Amino acid sequence: MNQGGTNRVLCQLADGFAASGYETTILSCTSAGVLNAHFSNSLRQGVKTVSFSNVAWRSRSWGQVRTFFRYTRWLTETKPDIVLATGNNISWFTGIGALLAPTRTPRLLIKTTNPIIRERDSRFITAIRRRVYGALFRRAEKVLTLSDAETAMLQRQFAANSNKFTTVFNAYITQSFDRPGLTPAARSDRKVVAGVGRLVAQKNFPRLLRAFAQGTDENVILKIAGDGPDRKALEDLARELGIADRVHFLGFVQDIPALLADADLFILSSDYEGLPAVVVEALGCDCPVIATDCFANARDLLEGLPGCRVTELSAEALADALRDWLNADAPRPSLRDYAEPYTTASSVRSHLAAMRLSVA
Repeated sequence: MNQGGTNRVLCQLADGFAASGYETTILSCTSAGVLNAHFSNSLRQGVKTVSFSNVAWRSRSWGQVRTFFRYTRWLTETKPDIVLATGNNISWFTGIGALLAPTRTPRLLIKTTNPIIRERDSRFITAIRRRVYGALFRRAEKVLTLSDAETAMLQRQFAANSNKFTTVFNAYITQSFDRPGLTPAARSDRKVVAGVGRLVAQKNFPRLLRAFAQGTDENVILKIAGDGPDRKALEDLARELGIADRVHFLGFVQDIPALLADADLFILSSDYEGLPAVVVEALGCDCPVIATDCFANARDLLEGLPGCRVTELSAEALADALRDWLNADAPRPSLRDYAEPYTTASSVRSHLAAMRLSVA
């Protein structure tokens, strides 16, 4: 249970499944994640949680290896009807364990939350990923994707399993987006740009810092919400670029809607994503988005929306887009309607339909 959006979505879905009358259990490899208590406390009473260890493993994969047989033992004892792998990083663990269950094999569904075939991978790694995921997809009842564009892409990449892929909506827009007072703060001259995500290589915050240094002046500040192993290097880079006084590293921020509602612009600088929660969350807060072309439906979702733009994966392209946005000086747009498919209720309905279950 870490800072990733996948875990927030998981809890929203679990609540929705339980509210629809289904006995629901969240399984995790460890209870030592930084958000484990926060997520557990937010769940409705009908949702069970099972952690296979209370050790903070030095890597996620190592933790999965160490707890794999505890998971298969749980499957044998509990005999669930359906097992849902909630993201790429847990798919092999979930899938192989479900297939090895010595008693009744549960219905297996796998959800993809990041690209499987990635340009940055070597030919060897790509071949391994094709083989492993191809085998998992072959044995799964359904593979749930986050957009029609991703479904089409995976159908091309895994043609033998093309009938397995189906699109669902992720639960990104929760009740916290509808509370009173979620409005931008009054400001006279300064603009606020927000960046949100774990401070890791995938999110490429150095690209954001370089774009911010090139594309803004002293009247714009950058707030980065999130934490991770790259924080010190990013703080050092901000000083090197001469923007340290205008870049605020906030660490982990629980109330992302409040941050986005107060921001004038959100920028996503990642190398790759599935369908990033924070992009939809920004739309839900009427906050315009500039994003790198790092997820399958980036252009389908954002292009043509007021104040929004998709760029190439470079600091220069982001800086150009940022300058254009600042020069336009347009009023805050109305974007919430474009996030409506991603409400919790809509997400729960789409997932239950994919699992061939009725909705309460």
